[in-house]
Amino acid sequence: MNKTTLLKFIAKAHRNTYAGPKETKLKNKCKKSVLPEHTDYHFKEGDLEYHDSYTGTVFAPGREVVFLKKEPVWSMAYQGRSFDHYGTTFFKETLFPFLQRALRNFTDDMPFRGPSSFEEGDFKYTFKMKGDYEYFTGQEKVFFKGELAFLQDVIGSKVE
Repeated sequence: MNKTTLLKFIAKAHRNTYAGPKETKLKNKCKKSVLPEHTDYHFKEGDLEYHDSYTGTVFAPGREVVFLKKEPVWSMAYQGRSFDHYGTTFFKETLFPFLQRALRNFTDDMPFRGPSSFEEGDFKYTFKMKGDYEYFTGQEKVFFKGELAFLQDVIGSKVE
């Protein structure tokens, strides 16, 4: 699969699933998850399909996979954690909506997480990545009033 097509599709999938605006992402949220106690999103366009599945809130592992004609061609796993001294309500109602806005600000040539830096009010998002779409590792962080509130490690690659 060519790089340009893959990256454009990943960008479109991300804009239409977890990071997308509420109405858009709800259209692509699966009514039934593949695994118990998971949240799943599925996006399809032509022969390409994207599936994202994660579980948890404070510790939240997940995986995204892109398929071409039902064959996996790219995947990214992520494992994050929230620092619970803020409380669950803060994460669900304040931090995660900020994270989703940050994730919508990625560049189309690197649509894996958010931009290298994004700020809004008391929040700051950072993402550092090594590698490219063929194989990469990275870490994103969300700071609230200068204090680390959330971090997530990612690893992704083409599937051959």
